[in-house]
Amino acid sequence: MERDMTLETSRLDRKLAQLRKKSYISAELIDLLDEVTHLQLAALPEARVVLPPDEALTPPEAVLQGVSLINREDFPFDRAQAESLLGKLVALVRKAGGPLGEGAGIVAEALEAGDLTPDELFRRFLDDDTAFFGRWAERMQDAPRTLPFLVMAAMGPSMEAAAGLLAEKLPEVKVQPVGTCPICGSMPLISSLEQKEGFRHATCSFCRHHYRIKRISCPVCGEDDQKKLTFFTVDEEPGFRVDVCESCKSYVKTIDFRNLDRVALPVLDDLDSLALDYVAANQGYRRATLSAWGF
Repeated sequence: MERDMTLETSRLDRKLAQLRKKSYISAELIDLLDEVTHLQLAALPEARVVLPPDEALTPPEAVLQGVSLINREDFPFDRAQAESLLGKLVALVRKAGGPLGEGAGIVAEALEAGDLTPDELFRRFLDDDTAFFGRWAERMQDAPRTLPFLVMAAMGPSMEAAAGLLAEKLPEVKVQPVGTCPICGSMPLISSLEQKEGFRHATCSFCRHHYRIKRISCPVCGEDDQKKLTFFTVDEEPGFRVDVCESCKSYVKTIDFRNLDRVALPVLDDLDSLALDYVAANQGYRRATLSAWGF
């Protein structure tokens, strides 16, 4: 499906304008995300992705039972585009200064010296090699998530493009049997209530696929006992709620903009609702994923 880039750019600009009203999000961070998200949006329709053959994908009957269509480590992406974006992002973040900028400087020097290569970074990210990224985090203690942020942002557009193509390979089903992404098996980043019926959808934390999940169920552990599932809201954050599970003590933030004149963009809504993460953490709950930006 051809993308309406003018409309999507307008939606992005509106969401960024909303974020600028948040007192707890620095103007410097919004300025940086403004540049990063526009760079990613422009790259999305230019991504060139080659899918694995159908016989290498999980059979439809297994997908219907909750097995992901493809393993994370095998996820396709546009390597050339990702390398180009990585260079642009490192330069952009380095120029922004601050702890992130200092971290980007360390990455730039490592790439120039050959201590890091784009191919190694992409492979380590697909393999979810936390030990590798942890070692580099020790060198960037003021901004330890700098490296995964850069790699994720560079690979993001083509992975999202790949997810759109892979979604066409999914068997038809109204509601996914489990809360994880049917394409790559990753946990949801955030969920949303949509249409007048309030159908619950999730956005994948890895490939950004948007899929429908059970409304009354924990997407992390599968708990469906209503007595163990609840949610809370905060008056200062209208349109957001936090769904919590007493069985696994996890939470997933949920967007409900049905009665509000607000733009829903999950990766930025996650940042928009940052205050709710602090409230949930203070109440003893944990989120199953990092933020949309790797922090």
